[in-house]
Amino acid sequence: MTEYAVDPEQIALALAAKVTFDTGLLGGDTLLVRQDGVKRLVVEYRRPQKTGIFLEGSETPLRVPMPPLVLIRTTTENKNPQYQVYAVKERPTTLNVSLFHAPLPNVFSSGSICWGSVQRVDDAALQTSSLVADWDTFLGSLFGTHAVNAKSRSHPHDIRQKLVELEARKARVYPKSDLIPVKRTLAQAIGDA
Repeated sequence: MTEYAVDPEQIALALAAKVTFDTGLLGGDTLLVRQDGVKRLVVEYRRPQKTGIFLEGSETPLRVPMPPLVLIRTTTENKNPQYQVYAVKERPTTLNVSLFHAPLPNVFSSGSICWGSVQRVDDAALQTSSLVADWDTFLGSLFGTHAVNAKSRSHPHDIRQKLVELEARKARVYPKSDLIPVKRTLAQAIGDA
């Protein structure tokens, strides 16, 4: 008989690599949870609501309406989570819903987020199927000058100008007609994650 010292964490990862789980589209805010081996994907919906947005150079947040948003978090083993955020016109009832660019700075055309030096959520939050801490971290961060263009029909060069305008007008909702399509569906976005 031969014995080998093994790390229990490595055994758990090896066993997890054989597990596949997919909830399909759910009701509520959590839209989907998919586990494929050590890769875990969580998709969450955020209803349209007024949100405090901190822009670089300002000490007080703008209070602006945000359209419905979808956040996708993908984790693999002990690597940093990957995120995508998109706007939608209403709560998805199918994975074939069209996606739109989130009207926020620091979000690339691919939907991925430029986090800069923002501290991400802790490991405990990454183990849950709730993205509440992720939303809080993302929307509570300071938005800079990165990826500000091509997010708004009325302000194509700088989404920050649209956000300032919405606050000045005391707008109650983000105009859906201002959203710019990404030309992909939620199914395609999570398939690429």
